[in-house]
Amino acid sequence: MDEHVAGILAAAEHPVLKRLIALWDEKRAGRVWPSRADFDPIEMKYALGDISLYDVEENPRRYWCRLDGTRQVELFGVDCSQRYLDDCFPADYYALAVESYGRTVAEGRPQYYQRKVPYAGRIIRYEFVVLPQSSDGAKVDQLMVVLTPHWD
Repeated sequence: MDEHVAGILAAAEHPVLKRLIALWDEKRAGRVWPSRADFDPIEMKYALGDISLYDVEENPRRYWCRLDGTRQVELFGVDCSQRYLDDCFPADYYALAVESYGRTVAEGRPQYYQRKVPYAGRIIRYEFVVLPQSSDGAKVDQLMVVLTPHWD
């Protein structure tokens, strides 16, 4: 495990995030990034409601949500499955997501965040990790977003 990933693992609070970060690192198997095909949903059943899967499209960059985790849908009140991220959220929240996802794509390494933001008339608090994946081993073109809500 490299220093960056170890730092994210240490910073994460929720046990689901910790397990998924460690699993992502294991699935790399000496590569820079794992592919989506490296993951078996059965081995992640404890986290399926917390996981969203995105394809990264270029020119212009957009994020296509293949699957939105049910707990994320409950938190935000919108299911982005089979939709582009920019079609799902208000501009201010979309800008936050694009910053996080874009940084992961640009740097090619996982990113960890904790946020407490106003959303849909209430304050929500959550932590999440954006885990890069690659279908061809040459570029980040897939993202696994693992988000866990925190209730104050």
